Amino acid sequence: MVELAIVIVNFNTEKLILDCLESIYKNKPKVSFEIWVVDNCSTDQSVSLIKKHFPNVHLIESDKNLGFAGGNNLALKKASAKNYLLLNSDTLVKSNSLDNLVDFASSSDYGICSCKLVYKNGAFQPNAGELPTFFPMFFWISGLDDILEKVLFIKSYQARDKNYYFDKATVGWVSGSVMLVKDEVIKKIGLLDEAIFMYGEDVEYCFRANKAGFITGWTNSAEIIHIGGGSSTSPKYNQWFGEFKGLIYIYNKLFGTLAMYFIKFMLYSFILVRTLIFLLLGKVSYSKTYAKIFINL
Repeated sequence: MVELAIVIVNFNTEKLILDCLESIYKNKPKVSFEIWVVDNCSTDQSVSLIKKHFPNVHLIESDKNLGFAGGNNLALKKASAKNYLLLNSDTLVKSNSLDNLVDFASSSDYGICSCKLVYKNGAFQPNAGELPTFFPMFFWISGLDDILEKVLFIKSYQARDKNYYFDKATVGWVSGSVMLVKDEVIKKIGLLDEAIFMYGEDVEYCFRANKAGFITGWTNSAEIIHIGGGSSTSPKYNQWFGEFKGLIYIYNKLFGTLAMYFIKFMLYSFILVRTLIFLLLGKVSYSKTYAKIFINL
């Protein structure tokens, strides 16, 4: 059994996946590791290029697009490791990051953890938050977390306040773009929920892990570049719509039908408000995106 299995799901990101793999081998960890790439039925040259340039990678070719959860699960069923790192194909690993992340996990009680993410220009990228219980959800959906952040620290569902992020922080959930999961967690609660195609499966998994007695952590001792939106043709719409749809599913699964209808009412209300506010502010593209979400949700 290796110390670390790195799992990457790829869908039509041939340039990004090659850069990601190159960054891993350039900054490879000292611990024993293996890389698993699941190709979600790409139509570009991803598969042939991976085979050509990275023959040591364990490559799984799916005959259909299984989404984030389904793709990762294909590799998680085959790999055997003490730690599993779910890593997006549009990431670049920096020096010592993998070892530092593994060290952080190994030296702590965290069953799931992540690290500092930055954009390509070096700007900080939020990637964690509180579990979506009522108040963190309300602060996020209403926008009060952004409005009051300069005068009041609020623990929100999606934490964008830098004060939330400090070394060895206990958080509710971390993004699946870089998410390390210990083997003991998978053995106890199982794999990712494939009913969520994309967006929200990381939150659901951390929620499920929390209910099983595991905690989730974040560290700034490791840093990884996350470009974002690599496999999406309409990243803003797909992300926001996916997040809202995922939350409705999570509430129905974990809290029941009544809670699901309540959160759905909250989402519809605030989506409508945002549509009107962005229209009044002249941000027409944002207003149209929220309107489209309101219609299709």
